[in-house]
Amino acid sequence: MLGQLTKAHHICQAITTDIDKIAGIGKRLVSYYSYTMKWALILSGGGSRGLAHIGVLEALEELNVPKPSLIVGCSMGAVIGGLYAAGVATAEMRDFLSHSFDVSTMMGDAENPLFLGPFGKAVQIGRGIINIFSADGMDPGNKMRELIATKTDNAQMGHTAIPFLCNATDLISGKEVLLDSGPLADAVRASASFPGVFSPVARDNKLLVDGYLSHNTPVWIARKKGFHNVLAVYLDDFSTFPPERRKSSVDILLRGVDCAVRAKGIRTIDIPTTSITADNDLAPFNFDNPKLQMDFGYSETMENKKNLQKFFSQGITGNSQRKALAKKERKRSKA
Repeated sequence: MLGQLTKAHHICQAITTDIDKIAGIGKRLVSYYSYTMKWALILSGGGSRGLAHIGVLEALEELNVPKPSLIVGCSMGAVIGGLYAAGVATAEMRDFLSHSFDVSTMMGDAENPLFLGPFGKAVQIGRGIINIFSADGMDPGNKMRELIATKTDNAQMGHTAIPFLCNATDLISGKEVLLDSGPLADAVRASASFPGVFSPVARDNKLLVDGYLSHNTPVWIARKKGFHNVLAVYLDDFSTFPPERRKSSVDILLRGVDCAVRAKGIRTIDIPTTSITADNDLAPFNFDNPKLQMDFGYSETMENKKNLQKFFSQGITGNSQRKALAKKERKRSKA
């Protein structure tokens, strides 16, 4: 009888141990799937179209999704992304970026025939972007850098409220460059230096211009940093080139650059988990109605609410939904 009781006791102990193990596994699963998701936000370049990023950020805040763990920007996406990463509120950005202007009035040589017409507007865009930040018209590159530095409290890369990275293109080697150190204003200034509009930035034996010439939506940076969950915001749909976008030599020039970049092919590392496409065919140098573009970014994000809910879903269901979104994105990227 004693032997049977002892055996029963051992069996009870074994069962209790197994239950504890199962409970421990359950706790770990709950902990794993209920934590705040680590994800990266990629903001494309696109000149005035990039103002839509402000509306995108406003919508994401309204939807109460977790803050991104990393923001990666290119060109105007670097401007907006860098400001946001450094703690500048969307309301503040909307306030000081909402004033319309005529870029032709911002150049000292506005009367010169060289600066008339669509291409002249492209040449003058440096003055135009300055006017977005301030009514004061001075040297385009230096002034933009100073304004970003002021707005971000001279933030340093690697020390912002949200980690931030951006890309640029080295005119000497022809290679894409990841900017991850030094003053944030310097990095943004380089990433947004469209050739012929802003002067190149000399840095580390490189001559840096707009990252748009290499990767306009540099998803690969987030992938390289180990991010599996990536949301990208595209500002144009390459598969369409409507008449509205063929009205000037600048439109044709930019489309040519798009084609050259596209010809390099899309790698798996360039494809996000899911994306928002905020494309309304606005000319990249049309800053006549910034508020309208911000509102457009907001509405396009809200149109994608269902996909965003899937992207940010928790638990095993969320994991499977993100896999489905990624499969759909891969198919779209190859179209």
